[in-house]
Amino acid sequence: MTASNWSTAVQTVKGVLSATLACPQTDLDREGVSVYEAKSLEGRLRFPLREKALTIVTMGKGVVVSCSADRMDWARRELGGLVTGQIFTARTAALLEELVAQDRQFMAGPDQKYVCSADHFRAFTVPPGVGVSTYRGDQVSGLYGYTRFKHALSFRADSPRPDKMATIAVCDGTVVGIAGASEDSETMWQIGVDVLPEYQGKGIGKAVVGTLTLSILQEGVTPYYSTITSNLQSRQLAASLGYWPAWVEMYARDSS
Repeated sequence: MTASNWSTAVQTVKGVLSATLACPQTDLDREGVSVYEAKSLEGRLRFPLREKALTIVTMGKGVVVSCSADRMDWARRELGGLVTGQIFTARTAALLEELVAQDRQFMAGPDQKYVCSADHFRAFTVPPGVGVSTYRGDQVSGLYGYTRFKHALSFRADSPRPDKMATIAVCDGTVVGIAGASEDSETMWQIGVDVLPEYQGKGIGKAVVGTLTLSILQEGVTPYYSTITSNLQSRQLAASLGYWPAWVEMYARDSS
């Protein structure tokens, strides 16, 4: 399969987000706030659709709110008149927290989502003394014994977002870093990464994420990377490999 360029990757993201949010793709580019009822549509990201749903996404212009039917009137009343810059503020966050707390939820994020395409991917080097290897398909479950790398793998053979690929870094016979790719949709795989604390700051995270990113692109799939906006180190890692910011997201999660 052919790795996608920037414009193709953008269209892939828009297609997946419109299915995830149950909205027209055009609303992702339209100024203002649009509110839609959350639905399980073909092609959506394979995260659970909660009974009390609330997800807020922007790709930089318009804001789309996808929520359960009982929250739509509230969203239109409290958020519908705001501009994009007012949505991701402390004041709006407080309103959202007050709403979802009634259902024993909290707001996660804002998360910055990064995407990489073949024409933006940047070369990297593997640190001396470190070996990297990539595992695919059923091979990945053989890594589930490495439980210290909780952000890299699902550790579930029955996950709705199965681990499709993983790259490990080995130093002096020890696995010191893992980057894993979960099949969040057929066209977009999410990368998670963990490096043992004593090996951080040595370029190992960049080596495993870079190796895995290149492998995903060669499969003709769009890789994406998620981090909270305050995690500057993680954001810098993504940018150093050519990932570009594609969307920002907040969503309600159950407290229990």
